[in-house]
Amino acid sequence: MKKIVLNLCFLLICIVIAGCSNKGDTKRDKEGTRKEYQDTVDEKKEPFKEENFSVWTTYWDAENIDNEIGSLQEHIDNICYFAAYFNEDQQPFIPEKVTKTFARMNTDFKSFTFKSYLTFVNDLLLEDGSSSLKDTGLLYTLLSSEEARSNHIDEILQMTIQGGFDGIEIDYEGMKKDIALWKLYIQFISELYQTASAKNVLVRIVLEPGVPVEEQLDFPDGPDYVIMCYNLFGYGTEPGPKANKEFLLKMINKMEGFPGKVNFAVATGGFDFAKDGKVVQVTEKEAVKLVKEYSRTPERDEESKSLVFSYMDNSGMSHEVWFADKETIQYWFDVIKESGDYELSIWRIGGNIFE
Repeated sequence: MKKIVLNLCFLLICIVIAGCSNKGDTKRDKEGTRKEYQDTVDEKKEPFKEENFSVWTTYWDAENIDNEIGSLQEHIDNICYFAAYFNEDQQPFIPEKVTKTFARMNTDFKSFTFKSYLTFVNDLLLEDGSSSLKDTGLLYTLLSSEEARSNHIDEILQMTIQGGFDGIEIDYEGMKKDIALWKLYIQFISELYQTASAKNVLVRIVLEPGVPVEEQLDFPDGPDYVIMCYNLFGYGTEPGPKANKEFLLKMINKMEGFPGKVNFAVATGGFDFAKDGKVVQVTEKEAVKLVKEYSRTPERDEESKSLVFSYMDNSGMSHEVWFADKETIQYWFDVIKESGDYELSIWRIGGNIFE
């Protein structure tokens, strides 16, 4: 009898010990699961992978960008301040909002070493207050002679240096297939780079997707070249994403053999395509607001990883909305990086959900 009791006691002790051991394992399992879950949450908070890139800020949407810059600050190499353009006398000027944004970024993020570029565009402010965008007549005036180019270079260099920027970004657009103007522009790029380099000022050149590289234009080595990889669909097209894999690969192939290290720029936001043909740009936040307002559920397009949804507005008009989120941008980055050691840019900061 005593032996049986002893055996029972021993068995109970073993059960208790085993139970304590299991509780310890369970606690470790829960902590392990909790840690893994927290790691996952932290990863989701990180907007992108290890890529570094350039970003643009714009004069019309610069009031509430600090959170986005803060979310991306570990990834940002350059901030390009968009933009200086031209008054009715064809003289370049920097909008006050650009100057204020630049000063604020230098104050709020002074511990970071972002390079800064002042972007120049060929938009012309007319006497009546309207604008002539991508004005090629202005470009002919600025670039048609060696003297005109020299004066223009001196002017924009002085503005850049006095403004405290590290570099000049030239975003002159609308030349399309005007080869005579392209040749003048290339001469300007070459002269600008030589003059700016002597003053330790950096140079970036932005090119539209339709740049006629097939014409054997002799772009000079030296500047950083940025190709716009967006607006595959948009104004005047059927509904669709700003970019997809096929389009990105086409742009990469187009720029193969281009001098220097090419930078590929992708775009945030998207477009709202109405049935009547009206097309309106939307930021990610504006698209998400529409999703909530009309109780829609976006789907992710396989070829572009963009989000798409449809809704009927209060007047009975149907709409189709395509827009990018951080998963879309990351996918586009992946397509580009898998094709080569290319640099990256994001057009633009403002209206995104990167937190």
